[in-house]
Amino acid sequence: MPDPRPRPLVLLHGLGQSPIAWQDFVTAYGAGRPMSAPWMRGLKPKDAVGFDLGDAASGVADELELQGVRRADFVGVSVGASVALRLAVQRPELVGRLVLGGALVRPSRGSLRMQKLALRLVPESRLVDAGVSRPRMLAVLDGLRDFDGTTELRSVTAPTLLVAGSKDKAGVVAAQALAKELSGAQVQVLDGAGALLNTESATALADLTHAFLDTEPPPHDPRREGA
Repeated sequence: MPDPRPRPLVLLHGLGQSPIAWQDFVTAYGAGRPMSAPWMRGLKPKDAVGFDLGDAASGVADELELQGVRRADFVGVSVGASVALRLAVQRPELVGRLVLGGALVRPSRGSLRMQKLALRLVPESRLVDAGVSRPRMLAVLDGLRDFDGTTELRSVTAPTLLVAGSKDKAGVVAAQALAKELSGAQVQVLDGAGALLNTESATALADLTHAFLDTEPPPHDPRREGA
């Protein structure tokens, strides 16, 4: 029997961000759902372990189970979107619906080099204010260099909305390519938005999330009763 309570919404931040990056999104989304924005394992500046995509997904699952959450919806950007997808592969019973921006599923080496260059140019004071560590972020990019998650995507059953900003040309192309690998995935391009959807376009992203999660019913899947 479906749970009548609002399904929790889990917000997974991007590379170079901390959970506080979701503050404007939470304000724009408003009340109605319990929300959480956890650190992902291996991304916190003082974590003893390095970042591993599967381990980060397991860490999110562990937190949900400790809270007694049986299923949640997820919004993720950048590496957070990749972790959400990985969780949908590893623990599909925990994942209701997905809203993803900039998922790093098969990043090109050129793209990773550009991201590393951009990260090196960010002033240290800005990283400190954001609560992130430059060496850890560079290590995450190195770890993604040989990652290719496309072979596992066909096992994802969660209804998925892929979001990209119109100014992020590479992100639009990547979202369209990813949609071909995810059964039934939708693509939405936010006019005038860039790559940092949860900070630069928080209200627009919140509106899209509302529409997808709260208005549009997901396709029926007998393997996912209660979705």
